[in-house]
Amino acid sequence: MGKDTVFLYAIAAVAVCFALVNALLLLVKRGKTAQTIGTISSIKMPNAETAKARNSKWAEITYTVDGKTYRSKNRIQVSMASQIGDSVTVRYDMEHPEKLYSFSDSRIIASLLVAAICVLAAFFKLV
Repeated sequence: MGKDTVFLYAIAAVAVCFALVNALLLLVKRGKTAQTIGTISSIKMPNAETAKARNSKWAEITYTVDGKTYRSKNRIQVSMASQIGDSVTVRYDMEHPEKLYSFSDSRIIASLLVAAICVLAAFFKLV
């Protein structure tokens, strides 16, 4: 087995683990979270803003729950096109509304899709 094949299987294993953790969190928190629309109040980027490749935006969100305004204690990843003042849909903990969550069905599906593609590429020696 070549290095490329091992690497693809390793990526697949990591993607499956990521999907499983997110699925578990989603099941544990099912019925304990809710969604609302928030506004991006600040953005941080790990790399310089001019670096578009291998960069990400992490936003602090301001949102209202039951008439009370919250500013998230944790940051969530947002699109690179996002700007301060943009509206975003957020999922928060109903017992601790200041805590946001970023797990979702689409993240689980995307992880499993990445794993499947890596396994197929390794099995059929497409690299």
